[in-house]
Amino acid sequence: MIPSPADDLVALDLWRGEDVARLEAVLGFALPGPGKAVPVGSGYVLRVGPWRWWLDGDGFDGGAIASALGERGVITPLGGAWRRVRLVGDDWRGLLMLSGLFDAEVSSFGPGSVASTLLCHAPCCVHVLPDAVAEVYVPSSLAEHCFAEWEKAGWKIRLAAPAIWSA
Repeated sequence: MIPSPADDLVALDLWRGEDVARLEAVLGFALPGPGKAVPVGSGYVLRVGPWRWWLDGDGFDGGAIASALGERGVITPLGGAWRRVRLVGDDWRGLLMLSGLFDAEVSSFGPGSVASTLLCHAPCCVHVLPDAVAEVYVPSSLAEHCFAEWEKAGWKIRLAAPAIWSA
């Protein structure tokens, strides 16, 4: 596993669903539906709640988005509150099922999928990427606990190495 800070992570909250189309026109891309993520530039947009999306990456203009939202929603920096953990290898699904009550092997949970769930007693968000990779967003305050539990399960922490950790 490769942990990293999620410094560029921001939350985009809309107050009403009927404002989605207006915001998409301003953003220039479609917001993903429930349980989905889409790549945008060098980052991703993840649907993490009924009218909540996370924008992860440095290509999002928070000021422009806030202007477009007006009184229809809010954009909030989250970077310090979350850690991103990249899991690579065929066994990441087993690790998540060992960590919580979550069926990570269901066929519909493939690349572009997002799930919010408890892992190691921590509220986490899982984003499935291609090539046997997942990114798990873990609250910063519980990250060390999750890392310790995952190490007990045989996973090792690797720091910014090109090869990603595996069991």
